[in-house]
Amino acid sequence: MTLWRPVLPLFSGLILGLFSLGALAQQASDESPVKDDFIDDIHEDWSKWVLKTADNVDGFFSNSQADENAQKTRIRTWLMGQYDGNEGTKFRLRVRARVSLPKTENRLSLVLGDDEEERRMDQLDDAQSNVSLQIRSKKDTALKQLRFDIGIRRRDSRYQPYARARHTKIFETGGLWVPRLTNSFYYFTKSKFEYRGEAQFDRVIGRDFFFRPLSVLRWYQNNPDECNEGFCFDQYFSLYQRVNSKRQSAIAYDVEFYFREKPSVNVFDTVLKLRYRQMTNKEWLFWEVEPAIHFPKDYGSEATFRFIAKLEGVFGYNTKVDINDYFTPVEADWANKKKPTD
Repeated sequence: MTLWRPVLPLFSGLILGLFSLGALAQQASDESPVKDDFIDDIHEDWSKWVLKTADNVDGFFSNSQADENAQKTRIRTWLMGQYDGNEGTKFRLRVRARVSLPKTENRLSLVLGDDEEERRMDQLDDAQSNVSLQIRSKKDTALKQLRFDIGIRRRDSRYQPYARARHTKIFETGGLWVPRLTNSFYYFTKSKFEYRGEAQFDRVIGRDFFFRPLSVLRWYQNNPDECNEGFCFDQYFSLYQRVNSKRQSAIAYDVEFYFREKPSVNVFDTVLKLRYRQMTNKEWLFWEVEPAIHFPKDYGSEATFRFIAKLEGVFGYNTKVDINDYFTPVEADWANKKKPTD
């Protein structure tokens, strides 16, 4: 419980801060510069507090003196609302963070909230909430990574201790496509073994588009909420577009297919959606809207309208963010003008 004492304020404080600052930011843009500067001062104070709290957590693992320049903790917190024609309206306050631990030579990270390395069909689902300590291999390279996690995660409607080994390999082909394979192996104290495999193929198209097909195969030994003793297969196609405008914005066009083996392979859901993200007059505060049509099998596979709206803030290290790099995948080398387009 000692570790939780410096960590818990990050959740409660940042959620309250985002809710308050988000409401003030838009109002300030039309009012006096004094009030606008006041909001920036509040955000700066919150970010300094985040980094100071992260240093306290870092001190839990080492008694050496902290290097302030090495502290790169960054926390994303957002208010999200969803309307679905079948399930009605939902609201969530969420936090996602990777707390930097530079005293451990950056081989350890404390992960709070949702796992950024896993994509989920329902963004408002609590099934992936977790707290874990991530261990990075000494042999990591730009093309190959090995990670180990230990912590607590929600599975089968309850929180369970778990361990994970995750290996990622990027292949240099010399062609237009960049393949990436990821294999993750889990063990939960109650739900037992799980596997998640991902295959994605990235391609930059011209200066403003980035295309990514992503295939995900999952297996659960004992999780009736998912594919109990069977496989789940998800297929995503995403086209990201960089939008050059005075107020930075970006667009993603998505087609998603979800297959379940219950008891035979069938289409569980199909989703067609568009995501539009735009920065406010603050470089650390964004809003995003996501209209979608999906065909859930649980409701007769009938066309259903869904709409998600999100207000997101960034606190801590380097809160001035380029929306195109932040929203679209980091692998998209927008600066490279020499990439072929055909």
